[in-house]
Amino acid sequence: MKRFPFYFLVLFLSCAPLNAQEYVSAYESLKKNKKPLAFSVGDIDGKVQFKWKPETFYARNSNLLNNSNKSDQLFRNQSTVDTNLNLKYGSQCFGHPATEFFVTLRNKNIWGNPRSILSTTESTVKLVDYVGGSHRHDITRLVPWVREIWLRFNIGDVFGVGFSNDHHFTLGAFPFELGRGIALGAAYGINPVALGFYSDNTIDQYAFGFKFSGRLHSTLTYDLYGEIVDNKSSTFNQTTEKVLGQQFGFRNNQVRGGGKVEYIVAGRLRWIPVSNAHSTVSFEPYLLYLDAPEQRVEINADSESKLGTFGMAGEYVYGNLEWGFDAAINTGRQVVPGIDRNIVDLINVYDAPAGGRFQEVNTGVVTQQPTEDNPNPPKAPFVAGSEVQRIIERSPQAAAQNGEYIGSGTLGSGGDIIQLYNDFNRFREPKKNSFKGWMAVADASYWIYKRKARLAAGIGAASGDENPNINLDDPNASNPDNNYKGFVSLQELYTGERIQSAFFLGGAGRVPRPLSTPTRRIDRLRVTPSRANGFTNLLFGGVALHWFPTICDRNLVIRPNIMFFGQQHATRKFDIATKQSLKEPASRFYGTEINTFADVALMPDFKLYFVGSVFVPGGHYNDIKGTPLDRDQQKIIDKLDATGIDFDRVPLLGTDTAYTINIGLELRV
Repeated sequence: MKRFPFYFLVLFLSCAPLNAQEYVSAYESLKKNKKPLAFSVGDIDGKVQFKWKPETFYARNSNLLNNSNKSDQLFRNQSTVDTNLNLKYGSQCFGHPATEFFVTLRNKNIWGNPRSILSTTESTVKLVDYVGGSHRHDITRLVPWVREIWLRFNIGDVFGVGFSNDHHFTLGAFPFELGRGIALGAAYGINPVALGFYSDNTIDQYAFGFKFSGRLHSTLTYDLYGEIVDNKSSTFNQTTEKVLGQQFGFRNNQVRGGGKVEYIVAGRLRWIPVSNAHSTVSFEPYLLYLDAPEQRVEINADSESKLGTFGMAGEYVYGNLEWGFDAAINTGRQVVPGIDRNIVDLINVYDAPAGGRFQEVNTGVVTQQPTEDNPNPPKAPFVAGSEVQRIIERSPQAAAQNGEYIGSGTLGSGGDIIQLYNDFNRFREPKKNSFKGWMAVADASYWIYKRKARLAAGIGAASGDENPNINLDDPNASNPDNNYKGFVSLQELYTGERIQSAFFLGGAGRVPRPLSTPTRRIDRLRVTPSRANGFTNLLFGGVALHWFPTICDRNLVIRPNIMFFGQQHATRKFDIATKQSLKEPASRFYGTEINTFADVALMPDFKLYFVGSVFVPGGHYNDIKGTPLDRDQQKIIDKLDATGIDFDRVPLLGTDTAYTINIGLELRV
């Protein structure tokens, strides 16, 4: 097929309806790679760019590896539209841009699913004394939002200071990463429908912050970065929210208070000691500090963390050989205060023959002595202001009080006397966890044929550990201060550099990677493994081929990869018969991923791309086969069930091969 008709065919299939003259104009612009939307006004140079990315996704067994589960088959068409405006000022006055402004507006939607565009945050409803029923609302119109917006200026030019080197200040929402983006990435606002698929544009919003950057020497530059992660002190409503009532000692002073701002500060140096026509050597030492005064282990605001990470990244190029690395260690601690788990809940009480009725109860107080033979005695009724409630609210707060008798009282005048006991897990003991994690990745590549093909290989590891907060309600646990050895990454979406994962890592890797959970003596509803999908408890290695052929005057990029994944810290087997984790360690081998990335330039600024992957589960999934969804996931799939049936089949983790495909177009003008 001749090029001219082929181009028009592609335009016809991928663009909105245009008249004949508009088709010709679009074709000529793309063919000559013009930038028709660049402009200059006085000393301001501007450019407007549009990017449209329609794509199709298909996945089979991508969430639970279970071919018998008919629900684990996903298909969707999705499109993303980005509009960029870039303004630069000062080229005539200073000889270089003194200030620069950039903004990106984004709209993303799944075709046929208007609920996928935007949604509100979750909110709860208070009914009498019961708080629950979280809900959110969808915005079903093609509403654009600001993905990126920042202003950068040259400090010397703006303030009239004669620096020998350039120093800049950037303010706004913009991407920033340390090393390869593992210790600290740019994934602040993630596409909520990225589960199970690879995509290179899943970040829908960058964090707001600032950055000082500049050059200290001809071979040395620096960046000093600060980011506001979460601010709960911006309004009087936030500072007076009653979120501390379940912590020990805060019954009479439950408000949040001021100063609850989660932030990150980070710094890095970039040193290039060697840079010539034959070789380049660069190093990037970096560090970060996270202060998170309000985190969640079980309930809102029940922990706080201070995390420090120190790392070093580097790259080396010599002729046809390239290699690089990134490594980091964690330090710091997490404080987990003691909490009273007793809250007001609504339960359905069945009274024959009248049927069911709602009743408010205390979740952490029971009316009979709890024992191993009687692990679920009746909950104590909740009646505000009653003698029973005063006893409950004034009982001592300590883990040693779990299962103990706390008194007796009535619900009202002339009522029956009720015996009151703390449930086995009413109180959680306070503790502290120290962060001791580490990670390291390295890869290399070598050009083997006229800069048209190269071979690559890579390895990586991240430390793992047991969840240190999983058995805090066990009355037999000693609860000493723990060293948590699992690596803690922030805003990470790493899929690889010279070798790349399309399924298991980053935004695509959503197959559950469990951390073992100790079997609980009492709470048998929470014995299934908790799940980890970040860059933690991970070993991987692989090889890749990068091929850059030219076919029919079109440039192609084809990158097949084969990667092997395992655990650094062995987790435990799961017994489907008892629905509990066992003490015996499971196999560390997660499985094998085979994938291919490919794209072809149909015309300038217009490409067709394909990403396909196959994941073959290893021995680890054989050892944890049958693991059910966790309780939060079960609530999601059960929210539309109006039958009241609770014995229907639920999805279980299997060992079947998973497949994913992503094919799409990307047009830039």
